[in-house]
Amino acid sequence: MGNAEFLKGRFREYYLKNDVLLPPRFNRREYGFMFFDRKYVLRHISFRSSSEIKKFLVNNVPKNAYHSAAYYHYPARKDMEEKGWMGADLIFDLDADHIPETEGMPYHEMLKVVKKEAEKLIIDFLLDDFGFDEDDLTIAFSGGRGYHIHVRREDIFPLKSDERREIVSYITGEGYDITKFLKMELEKRGKKKRKKYMLPDIKAGGWYRKVRKGVDDISRNLWDIYISDGTNALSEEINSVIKNKKSTKMVVKELLSEIKNYTNKLELLAKDDRSEKLQIFESDNVRDLFLQYIKEKIRIRGETDEPVTTDIHRLIRLIGSLHGKTGLAVKKLSFNQFKRFNPLKDAIPEIFKEGESKVITNKKIEVYMNNKKFVMEGESCVPDFVAIFVVARGMGDFVARC
Repeated sequence: MGNAEFLKGRFREYYLKNDVLLPPRFNRREYGFMFFDRKYVLRHISFRSSSEIKKFLVNNVPKNAYHSAAYYHYPARKDMEEKGWMGADLIFDLDADHIPETEGMPYHEMLKVVKKEAEKLIIDFLLDDFGFDEDDLTIAFSGGRGYHIHVRREDIFPLKSDERREIVSYITGEGYDITKFLKMELEKRGKKKRKKYMLPDIKAGGWYRKVRKGVDDISRNLWDIYISDGTNALSEEINSVIKNKKSTKMVVKELLSEIKNYTNKLELLAKDDRSEKLQIFESDNVRDLFLQYIKEKIRIRGETDEPVTTDIHRLIRLIGSLHGKTGLAVKKLSFNQFKRFNPLKDAIPEIFKEGESKVITNKKIEVYMNNKKFVMEGESCVPDFVAIFVVARGMGDFVARC
C-alpha cells in the first residue's frame, strides 16, 4: 500500500462515519474537489441533498473539498456568467503565509501566532469596528495553517468586489501613517510657538483607538525593558529597530525620563478609570526617535488574504471535511470555543485516534499532536493521526499497519 492509498483509505473511513457541515443555501452553492489520484480540480458541481454530498465524499474520497462563497441560480453551469450570481458570504482567510514572523517556525508554534492574529481580526475589526454580532460570524479552523471567518448577513451578501476590497483596505491599514492620527497643536512659550503632538483618547473609535493603544503598549514594554535590564538594554532595543540612526546616550536618557512620565500618567488614568488625550513626548529629539521606533514596531493592522475576501466567486473549504496536507478536520468554532481551541488536539478526528501505523522518515522529525511530542527517525510505529499527518505533509512514507 502506497502513501496515496493509505491516506485515501483512512479518509474514506472518516467520511463514512462523519458528516460535513453544509453552508446555508447549500443547494445554491458550487462545489469543488481535489483528489489523491487525479491531477485536475473538479468543480462546477452542485448537490440537491446532504445524502448526495455524503455519497460523493465516500465514493470519491477527495483530498480537499470546497464550496463557493457565492450562491447562484444555476451553480453547476461552467460559465461563470451563466451561473446567475445571487450574492456571497464575506469571507476572511488568515493563513501563516500572511504573517512574516511565522517564517521558519515549527508548525505548532506557527499555529499559535496565527490564532493570535485571527483573534485580533475578529475582536478589533469585525466585532468592534464593523459592529458585527458573534452570531453573524462562522469561525472555522482551516485544517491547515489558519482560520476562515464567514460573515453571513443579508446586507453583506450583495457586496461586489470593490466594496469588499475597501473592507480589506481598512483592516490592513492600506496607506496607514501613524502621524495622521496625531493632532498637532501650537503651544505658546513666551514669544515662540512650539509644536505639540497629542495622541487620541483611548476611547476614540477605529484606528485612532488602535494607534493610542499601540503606543501605550509599546511605552509600557520599553519601560519594562529598562526595569528588567537597564539603560543599555533599552538603547540596544531601540537601535535594533532604528538601524539607520543610532540613538545617543543622552537621547535615550531623555526618552527614558519621558517614558516614565508617560507610563505613570497611564497608571493614574487607569486607577481613576479615566481617559484623555496625551502628549506623545515633549522633547523634539525624543519625539522624532520614538516616532521612528513605533512606526517600525507597532503591530495594529489586521491580516487577511485580500483575494479570498474580494473574489465573489471564491471556493472555500467545506467545514467538516479533511485537509489533504494534514489529515486534520476543518472545524467550526463558536467564539468561546475559538478562544480555548487547540488545533493540534481538537481538530484530530476521533477515528484517527484508533490504531497505529508504521512510517519511515529519512531524518529525525518531531511532531507535537494531542498534547504529546512524537520523535521519529527511520521506522516508527505511531498513532494513525500522527502517521497521516507525517505522510500527508511529505515528511515520511507509510510502511504498514502496526
